[in-house]
Amino acid sequence: MTTATIFIVLIGLMLVRAPIAIALGLASAAGLLVSGITLEIMIQQIVTTNDSFPLLAIPFFILAGEIMSTGGMSRRLVNFAGALVGHLSGGLGAVAILGSSFFAALSGSNAATVAAIGGVMNAPMAEKGYRPSYTAATIAAAGVTGMIIPPSILLILYGVVTGVSISDLFLAGIVPGIFICISLLALNYFLVRKENVERVPFKGTGEIVRTFKEAFWPLMMPVIILSGIYGGVFTPTEAAVVAVLYGLVVGAAFRELSWRSVYNAFLKASVSSCVVMFIMNSAGVFAWLLTINQIPQSISAYLAESAGNQILYLLFVNLFLLIVGCMMNAAAAIVIFTSILYPAAMSFGVDPLAFGVIMAVNLSIGTVTPPLGVDLFIASAITKVSIERIVVAIWPYIAVLVLDLLIITYVPWMSTFLVALFK
Repeated sequence: MTTATIFIVLIGLMLVRAPIAIALGLASAAGLLVSGITLEIMIQQIVTTNDSFPLLAIPFFILAGEIMSTGGMSRRLVNFAGALVGHLSGGLGAVAILGSSFFAALSGSNAATVAAIGGVMNAPMAEKGYRPSYTAATIAAAGVTGMIIPPSILLILYGVVTGVSISDLFLAGIVPGIFICISLLALNYFLVRKENVERVPFKGTGEIVRTFKEAFWPLMMPVIILSGIYGGVFTPTEAAVVAVLYGLVVGAAFRELSWRSVYNAFLKASVSSCVVMFIMNSAGVFAWLLTINQIPQSISAYLAESAGNQILYLLFVNLFLLIVGCMMNAAAAIVIFTSILYPAAMSFGVDPLAFGVIMAVNLSIGTVTPPLGVDLFIASAITKVSIERIVVAIWPYIAVLVLDLLIITYVPWMSTFLVALFK
């Protein structure tokens, strides 16, 4: 009865387009009432969910991304990417993709990546003849790397739920993130042949050197973070604070930060962090309710028995999470479904680091698939292109992302060999 009530209420609220945090919270409340448990337990579970030191990394990394964006770092990264690949066929599309990967290493957020790089690249791509729908699709698809290349908020949440080392998860996300970036660059190279666009002239190695000098300090942030973590200087959570301080210092040194812009960065980061934590709290109560009713254990046992082997189980996980990603916020999904899918994956001998990357890639694809794809809405707001037109243009990118997912799933060393190398 409790299980049926939980999922009926949740699905019903989602069908009427209630915010996912509200839907999860009300479904949890309904489940508690049917179970005869006082609603006071919700407050206790919310406190328990928040009582996690690693979770502090999320608001600080979000803040670091906002500071870097406000301080002109995204423009410097785009300029450097433009000097490297801007002269190639489809150069500005490649700049958007490569610039997004650079910025992903600063922000850890797909939404921040799409907003920052989209704001810089929209006008130049329009001037060179790129169709608005193609521009919007490229910007949105490139944002996927924001959830995979460290620091990744999804990988932080996965580490909190499973107890897997967040620093190892960061390292595990590097190669898959670069692989996805390269595949998107290759697709853009072929797709742009259908676009009537003007080539950008190559400005020489001197321009590369000049823009690299401008982008050097922003590019050093992920190096400092990862080397500090693996050098034992600070934890991933402390690294997030270091990233904020680094962004403030670099922005001040470039004289691109004012008191007003810092205030706006803190305000935007506070709102984004509140949204993530609201979802996290509701998902935490929901996951706890599922656990006390033995739902994850039952589902995990059923899946393990039905799949029979690792290959089929991972194929099922991919299909399931791709569907979930279309309908549910990625942060909520990873908190809820990790507890369900993780035990069976471990029983089949799947590496926990590789499984975390698989989940992150799956749910990041959900950010560019309708009807809930948040990156589509951000790209639409920036480019003034309707969601329907972006969806038509983005399907080739989605197809390549799904192919990337399958390769990452069944070639697990892509996620694990760097961790093994640094151990």
